[in-house]
Amino acid sequence: MPDSSLNNGENADDSFYIFSPKPRIRFDNWHYQEILKKYVTELVTILGEKAWIMLVFLLHDAVKFSNRNPEIEEQKNSSPIWEDGSIYWRYTIEDNDRNYTLSDVRQILLEVVRDTAKQILEQDPTKIQNIVQKLEKQRWRIFHRIALYLIREYKDADPNLLVEKLVDSQRFKNTSSYEDYEYTQLLQENFAQLSIEKQEQILTWIENPELDWDWLEDQAEKAKWVRRWQQEKLTIIKDSLSTHWTEYYKDLVKEFGNIELSDIVSGGVDEVRLVGVNSPKTDSELESMSIEELVNFLRTWEPNSKDPFEEPSRSGLGSALARLAEKIPERYAQGAAKFKGLHARYISNLLRGLCQALNNQSRQQHEIKEFDWIPVLSLCNWLAEKSEELKECQTIYNEPNSNWLESFRTVVDLLGVGLSANTTAIPFDFRSQVWNILRVLTQHPDPTPEKEIQYHRSNNTYSQIAINTVRGEAMHTVVRYALWIRRYFEQIPGSAEQLARGFDEMPEVREVLDEHLNLDIEPSLAIRSVYGKWFPWLGLLDPLWANKSIGKIFPQDENCRNQRRAAWESYINYSGVYNNIFDLLSEEYLYTVEQLSEAYIDEQKLLTHTDQSLARHLITLYWRGKLNLDEPGGLLTRFFELASDALRGYALEFVGQSLKNTENQIDPKILNSLQLLWEKRLETACNSHEPSSYATELAAFGWWFGSAKFEDSWAIAQIKQILELVGKVDPDFLLLERLAVLADTMPELVIECLELMIKKDKSGWGIYGWRNETKTILSKAIQSSSYQARKTAENIIQDLGKRGHWEYRNLLPDSSSQ
Repeated sequence: MPDSSLNNGENADDSFYIFSPKPRIRFDNWHYQEILKKYVTELVTILGEKAWIMLVFLLHDAVKFSNRNPEIEEQKNSSPIWEDGSIYWRYTIEDNDRNYTLSDVRQILLEVVRDTAKQILEQDPTKIQNIVQKLEKQRWRIFHRIALYLIREYKDADPNLLVEKLVDSQRFKNTSSYEDYEYTQLLQENFAQLSIEKQEQILTWIENPELDWDWLEDQAEKAKWVRRWQQEKLTIIKDSLSTHWTEYYKDLVKEFGNIELSDIVSGGVDEVRLVGVNSPKTDSELESMSIEELVNFLRTWEPNSKDPFEEPSRSGLGSALARLAEKIPERYAQGAAKFKGLHARYISNLLRGLCQALNNQSRQQHEIKEFDWIPVLSLCNWLAEKSEELKECQTIYNEPNSNWLESFRTVVDLLGVGLSANTTAIPFDFRSQVWNILRVLTQHPDPTPEKEIQYHRSNNTYSQIAINTVRGEAMHTVVRYALWIRRYFEQIPGSAEQLARGFDEMPEVREVLDEHLNLDIEPSLAIRSVYGKWFPWLGLLDPLWANKSIGKIFPQDENCRNQRRAAWESYINYSGVYNNIFDLLSEEYLYTVEQLSEAYIDEQKLLTHTDQSLARHLITLYWRGKLNLDEPGGLLTRFFELASDALRGYALEFVGQSLKNTENQIDPKILNSLQLLWEKRLETACNSHEPSSYATELAAFGWWFGSAKFEDSWAIAQIKQILELVGKVDPDFLLLERLAVLADTMPELVIECLELMIKKDKSGWGIYGWRNETKTILSKAIQSSSYQARKTAENIIQDLGKRGHWEYRNLLPDSSSQ
């Protein structure tokens, strides 16, 4: 959840904060990071730079979608490097304790791009120039910083490249050198190794700086700023200065005082001062206090200034409190009630620390021996009452009320974790206390309509808005509360009757759910998204209520189009595929598919997450046997009739990727049904007047072929027909790998497919990427017992030679090469 104190965008007015936009991923950051850690090294080992470039593009998009700077468009036209704010979220490319600890998508991808580049360079350091060039083609500053980091790490790989970057006047003359830690480090470590000529070039820049400081009208003041800049630059290379420059440097030190590298670069290896995050006492000092002493200190300590960036700060003290609560949750849970009445920042940090401790326990990272919920719920109840006091306030997003917003959100976060199954759960005896707190927060005015509009304009989905607002997260927690009650009944022998009663056993839940489905009461689309995301679980809790409420949750009335979209996108993107839920929502699926005729007039339209999720749901339901392929006007039939080539291609690619990722044997019935699906799609393309309009869809068969799950002769026959029809199969690397394997047993068909691929490769670039597999296939064909395979292989080699690919001549038998 974003910190409401961070505001990187323009405010529409002074009534609330606008968070920076965040790139969207399909699951939480922790799992994303774990997946990358587990698989990306192997991916790069197999694909090399292709995989690394894909990661570079992902990082580029993550940075792009994280920026909402009104000056970006102007910057793109005038600057070779675009500012991305990376000095704030990543002080150094190398691992460093001073780096911002929040693991957002940019941080995760940055480290993956960095480490996989090093993986490639460890195998072949001579690729450093190529790697650097590809990084610097990306204009965001973070890529240039990664490039400098790699040059520093592999400085012996290309000395000329090192010199080129050191003697870069634009970087060196930067008046804000703290923005380029990597360049500063590179210069400090390697200035002495430069030639005398290059050293003199840099010293000339220092002696006669060409700096744009026209904003300083006072010439004496301007001269002072220049000398200060000179001192900073000389500090970087002070250990390599001549006698003359050393004396000049000493004079500057006398004038301005001594400065260290950490004073020049942000996040340096020396001790640095991080603005706004320092506590007036260390963690150890705070931990040594009793709860009463700590509360008294928090109540009486005041920062020296009202400036939020003054040191030390409430933010720094609150962060220290959160760390202690996470470290010793038993102690701080027991004393939680004593924190009533303190500054909102301290309370939210205390609860956040306790919440993180419970999350750590759920991941088996920490064992909590005893967690006293009574004082914690007492503090949460006090906060709920506080929210009622502030409810009528018209400036709920301004200080000091914005601090309270964070506290209220943290309350529902903590309750949500406490209601889950795999933590130190809240005892069921506290049901009424939990509900009293939760009920109040479902009435909180956050999000206001104005805030919701601003958030949505900032590239946030309604689901994202819901989890970052008080009322939205409280509605999520209402469903968690209902599931908590259901789990309690499940543990009681003979409780089938209570479970069957659904919301009759928890009427308070039904009352709130019905209330927020009333458009006259609840205008928020973010709240509507909660119903979509949790619909499968609402169907579990009370199938009759869920069935009766479908028309309200997913209304088909044109006047409620936005309400339907908010709920449906949340459902289709974040819910799994459940047969019983499909039985309830089959008409809603069909209604959505019918809209494709409107949404996909333009075949080049980029697919959205919702497009792809719909395709995955339908394909999954098909191979489970829930959808009939041949039903006229049926759901799957209409999907393939109305969807674009890109979306149909994604659907078939999803099938192939699922097959390839399945290690266990697949039920022959499923394979047979998938084979029938493919044959019908191929037949449709063949009978079309424009087979090219099926190119993406047909090319996706490469994943099916690469999965090796189908009978080989059938699969390769499909490949040959696709190549003849549309000229490509994706992904080509997977196709070539599989063909190379099959060349042993069916050389004639394989070599025919290779011949088609090469002929269709009009640009000539493909063959460069296929070099290894092509040599393997040609070699096996020439050595086979099939005359036709040998002859075709020899013709291919001759043709490649005419194109300038002479390395294949060595594969020819002696009689053919003479």
